[in-house]
Amino acid sequence: AQAIGNYILQNFPNKRVLYTTSEQFTFDFISSIHKKNDDFTNNYKNLDVLIIDDIQFLANKEATQDKFFHIYNTLQQAGKKIILTSDKAPRDIKDIHERLVSRFLSSLAIEIKSPDYKLRSDIIKHKAKDDSIELSEEVIDIIAKNVTKNIREIEGILIKLVVMKTFDNQIITPTLVYEVITELSSEPKPISIQEIKEKISIHYNVKIENMISKSRKHEIALARQMAIFIARKYTNLSLKEIGKEFG
Repeated sequence: AQAIGNYILQNFPNKRVLYTTSEQFTFDFISSIHKKNDDFTNNYKNLDVLIIDDIQFLANKEATQDKFFHIYNTLQQAGKKIILTSDKAPRDIKDIHERLVSRFLSSLAIEIKSPDYKLRSDIIKHKAKDDSIELSEEVIDIIAKNVTKNIREIEGILIKLVVMKTFDNQIITPTLVYEVITELSSEPKPISIQEIKEKISIHYNVKIENMISKSRKHEIALARQMAIFIARKYTNLSLKEIGKEFG
């Protein structure tokens, strides 16, 4: 959303563009009520392009929704541009006035998917260049493959690496990058079949060698079945591969 605003300003410097969030919009609106002036409304209605991030957070804010509705109508009727982002489709946003939802639905809706590997790699290279930090192709590959959903996490990892190189004089090795990713990334780490065996062994008090044996004792069979179930659900192994792991 910010990139769109920056692009417009670079190519049409005379355009009046505002990027804000739904929370900031609400805060500014409430502040204007306390100040008892129309500056808020006038500032928004005089825009050429209005960009609001996370519009879903206007849910349950009745007065703010009313104000936004009137601003939306004014800008739309004047042929101005309105760009909104949300974490869900317009029809799936709850506790938003139907009249707002209908306007969202009448506009162009585009789903922005997670960036693919090439785009993640390009982003990493670009940001590394901006931060004046050299990264090997192997390091770029590690980050791009392991941080797949959140660009902000990629930014956080690069900032951490810059700090470690600049202030701690550390060499950015693949091992160091893995450590930083593990520390900062919120993405769930893949679970191994061995980890499953160990956890199940402790939980059911059954030795791993017994679990993978042919014993049909109830407590052993139960532990084995649970381990197989978890392996099937939380790993990418096929049933045949899982079967081999359990004898």
